[in-house]
Amino acid sequence: MRRLGVCSALLILGFGALAARVGQLQLASGAKYKDLSVELALHTVPLTAQRGSVFDRNGRDLAMSIEKTTVYADPTLVTDPVAEAARLAPVLHADEHALLQRLSDKGSAGSPRHFVYLAHTIDDGVARLVQALKLPGIGFVPESARSYPAGAVAASVIGRVRSDGPGLDGVERQYDRLLSGKPGELVVEQDPLGHDIPNTQRTRVDAQRGTDVVLSLDEDLQWQAEYSLLDQVKATGARSGMAVVLDVTNGDVLAMASVRGATATAAAGVAGPGDNNAPLTDLFEPGSTNKLITLSWALEHGRVAADTKFAVPDSIRVDPHVAPYRDAEPHRGAPDGIEHWTTADILRESSNVGTIKIAQRMRNQEVADGMRAFGLGEPTTIDWPYQPAGLLLSPSRYYATGKYSTAIGYGVAVTGMQMLDAFATIANGGATRPPHLLDATIDAKGARHSAVVPAGSRVVSTHTASVMTQMLEGVVASGTGACAAIPSYVDAGKTGTAKKALATGGYGDVATMASFIGFAPADHPRFATLVVLDENNLSYGGEVAAPVFSEITQFALQQYGVDPTDLTNTQYSAARATAAAAGASCALPHGSDLVAAQARLQARQARAQSPGAVAAKPAAVAGGVTSVPAGSTAGAGTTADSLPPDPSKHT
Repeated sequence: MRRLGVCSALLILGFGALAARVGQLQLASGAKYKDLSVELALHTVPLTAQRGSVFDRNGRDLAMSIEKTTVYADPTLVTDPVAEAARLAPVLHADEHALLQRLSDKGSAGSPRHFVYLAHTIDDGVARLVQALKLPGIGFVPESARSYPAGAVAASVIGRVRSDGPGLDGVERQYDRLLSGKPGELVVEQDPLGHDIPNTQRTRVDAQRGTDVVLSLDEDLQWQAEYSLLDQVKATGARSGMAVVLDVTNGDVLAMASVRGATATAAAGVAGPGDNNAPLTDLFEPGSTNKLITLSWALEHGRVAADTKFAVPDSIRVDPHVAPYRDAEPHRGAPDGIEHWTTADILRESSNVGTIKIAQRMRNQEVADGMRAFGLGEPTTIDWPYQPAGLLLSPSRYYATGKYSTAIGYGVAVTGMQMLDAFATIANGGATRPPHLLDATIDAKGARHSAVVPAGSRVVSTHTASVMTQMLEGVVASGTGACAAIPSYVDAGKTGTAKKALATGGYGDVATMASFIGFAPADHPRFATLVVLDENNLSYGGEVAAPVFSEITQFALQQYGVDPTDLTNTQYSAARATAAAAGASCALPHGSDLVAAQARLQARQARAQSPGAVAAKPAAVAGGVTSVPAGSTAGAGTTADSLPPDPSKHT
């Protein structure tokens, strides 16, 4: 009985202690342990925000997001990382070793890792295959993927996004803060194997969709610019090309094209995502298109008038220690090689010597001020990542030749957009028309907010702009820009042909930056267009860039219903006669014509590379200037854009 009593007492004490402990756990600490158990079962899954769309000016999708499935893992619940990595790799088309590293990364005891991405935005079929594997610790979350309905159109402008969302380049990078939106999260209860527990509480904080961005681009005009430019790059074997169309009335950038030339491993093509948006990133020396600034500033400050006459030889020495500057072609038709040209004639014939004579009437600071006034040396008003300011020589460093090199477009590094800005200023009556690419934003509620457009400022008087426009019309009607003429419209513009600087110093004998920049209609300008080709041979702007300008600008005029301004085709007929006299066809080859042009180009290249063949080279003349080589794209007898003497001495 005594032993029974002792045992009973011990049992009572034991069960009493257990009851007390249970009571303590349930009553005093119940809430704490309940929260702990729930916390162990709850898992937070981030929800990425759907990225805003990018539209063209007419509401067409250039970039949009579509919902797909993303695979993630909770490494703390993965029981066999090696086996799971081996089974997932072929399904996800991923590297097995990389998957193993992620599945094995459980974090630390104090900070366990519950979430790692395995594959972003996979196809629905792949997602179903992964789900069928029923692997511990593997989960799924909806995530938006970027889609580009317009394909390659404007690809270098739109840019790319990283797999986890942020924009890498282009518009996607520039407006990433607007497009990204705000991420949310999903909290779910899972069993120890990482499977969702049915009928359990879920908490979801919805992600906020990003803001839509509306660009000023016109998809149709963008396609036309890329198409015309690409075919000319193919036909001439150019390294690359760029083109821009600007609406002079409001500063809208309607098209911005970049094209890559053919290489040993790739055919020529429109620049893709991740490639440079050349008009806003690539620097080059503008050559003769820069004469627009020199002459406009000289007119504005009374140094010359349109009819001021100059005796213009075919060469001029500005310093006894430097080789003379020369025009591209000798003045054989003039007595003693001296032409008696007006300011308008100098621009029409793109005379280096004549432009230098005008610059001699200007002070160093005056020339430098003109370049700055027209926007050179600072980025344009377009918001763009890493947009360069360009390079201008300080007037304190002009020394003997710097002023004259600057006057004819050497010793100056610009972007295509900067040069187009200068021409748009003249087209706009002498006041700047700041360009912009962002037209508006559309918030999550669907409200449209127009972008703030910078105000313009006056650079030269309306009179100066009018005089310059008339002279630029002459460049097209009877000068170096004849191939830029447009049927039924009067247009104005300037050719440019600049030798390319060599990495070793000095300038090459053959390769050029060939350009044409102009606007139409000349009397009431609507569009300003730039075309630049980085040429492998001695190609002049009037021969290769002007026809592209004509085709693109004509499309824009017709697309926007701009009334014809020259129904009798007075300028167009005169320009065609000028081109015919120079032996230039002005044709921009497409289709079978393009195939034939490429065949001729390949045959010419093959002859140049054949054993014993002497490549067609321009004959050297004093000062390092070159004449037109046989077989080049410059027509016989053409008064081509002036090429400088050796600009390596232009310091």
